[in-house]
Amino acid sequence: MGKHRRPRVNFVLDEDARSELETWASDEGRTMSNLVERIVNEALAKRNQPPSGLSKEDLIEQLTKFISLLMGEHPRDGVSYVLIGQTIGIDPEKLHELYLLIQECRTQLKEKAKQ
Repeated sequence: MGKHRRPRVNFVLDEDARSELETWASDEGRTMSNLVERIVNEALAKRNQPPSGLSKEDLIEQLTKFISLLMGEHPRDGVSYVLIGQTIGIDPEKLHELYLLIQECRTQLKEKAKQ
C-alpha cells in the first residue's frame, strides 16, 4: 500500500524571516518544513487551550455570567470581557459594545412599557 501523502501548503514570507527559519531549522537538525509544521502545531494547541491557565470550569462560569449579564440577570461585577474574548476569539471591545447595545434596548423597552 502506498504512503499517505499529506496536503501541502505554500505561503509567502519576507527574506529575513526565511533566513531566520533556515537557521533555526539547521540549529535543531530539522528541515524547514518540519520546523514550520511543529510551530504551527504548537500554535494550534495553544490556541485551543484556556487562556491564562484557567480551568474549563472557570471559563464556563465566565461565559455563564456574561450571558446572564446580557439577559439582565447578573451585575457587571466579575465578568471579564478580555477573558471571554480570548476564549471565543472576539475582540473584547466588541463584547462591551454588545453589552451596551443590549442595555440600551432594555432601557428603551422599559420606557415604552411605562407609556
